[in-house]
Amino acid sequence: MKSIFFIALITFFVLIFLTPVSLAKQNAWYFPMTKYQERIKVKDFRQYINGSFYIGKENLFPLNRFYGYHAGVDLEIFPQEKDSLVPVYTIGNGKIVFVGSLEGYGGIILESLDGSDHTTLYGHVKTLNIPIKNGQNVKAGDIITYLGDGFSGETSKERKHLHFGIYKGKDQYFRGHESTLENLKARWENPTAFLKNRNALLPKQDEANKNILLTSYPERVRSENNKGISYNIINWIKKIFLESKNE
Repeated sequence: MKSIFFIALITFFVLIFLTPVSLAKQNAWYFPMTKYQERIKVKDFRQYINGSFYIGKENLFPLNRFYGYHAGVDLEIFPQEKDSLVPVYTIGNGKIVFVGSLEGYGGIILESLDGSDHTTLYGHVKTLNIPIKNGQNVKAGDIITYLGDGFSGETSKERKHLHFGIYKGKDQYFRGHESTLENLKARWENPTAFLKNRNALLPKQDEANKNILLTSYPERVRSENNKGISYNIINWIKKIFLESKNE
């Protein structure tokens, strides 16, 4: 009886004291990649792109060249990430409203954000052999996908990077550049300012999951990434319960 009472007391502690922590994490905001600010090297939000921009960058843009005011930020890879899986994280709680492929992006995912009249655009990403589907609810800070392979169909023949944008509205809107500043202001948020104003956190990549197979995502990524204090306490309670049964 003492063991059962002790287990009940610990369970009560977990529910009362750790639930607010879990809720706080769920309500948090995250940047979509590790080392977010360091990755903005080629195209920033609102940057005007014309013919002169591409001079000296032919190796980065061998095929596709777009013009106008950049409607998002491009997050570049580091040299050591060229041949590895680079995760992309959900910036907030929301629902997936589009998963597919479009010319100019390759793989693209749209996430409608909860509690906000905004939609997130993740472009140049893998959309095959991942578990993310249309209509699926996602939590802030989850790995949603990985960057597409450079100069492949996954990136529409562009370099390996993430085009990250946040637009106003819940419709499906895919423009990566706008022709005027008026159009840009009417439709798009500065994604860096948007997240900084919400005290967004930088995701912490789990090295153990760095090179997982995409098809093993549900079993490995989610189970590993969700391990925390409550996970360890629950396992501890289970252990105590099993030991009390064996006494």
